Amino acid sequence: MKLPQILMLASLCLALPACAALTKSVKVTPAAPPQIARPADELLKRCNLPVDLGEGPLAQERLEKLWITDRSSLIKCYRRNLALVDFILDRDGRLTAVPIARPKT
Repeated sequence: MKLPQILMLASLCLALPACAALTKSVKVTPAAPPQIARPADELLKRCNLPVDLGEGPLAQERLEKLWITDRSSLIKCYRRNLALVDFILDRDGRLTAVPIARPKT
């Protein structure tokens, strides 16, 4: 190598640390952790227990009314649980940026 090239490379090596000392460092603040949404209280309610039929025999009309009450409670509970599953899958999909599909039943 020629002498001017060697001197230029040497001066470059000496100048680089000086430039580093003159540049300002930027403080990087970490991103805030994601806020996990809480499901609505309506979705967290316990399901109604089946109606107590008691010990004795029941008339057909009374039995049908109790059956309808139980069936209605079961359907409401099922829909509420599906809504809760959808909420959790949507929330987790937003946190991971990957949509999550509801599993097939």
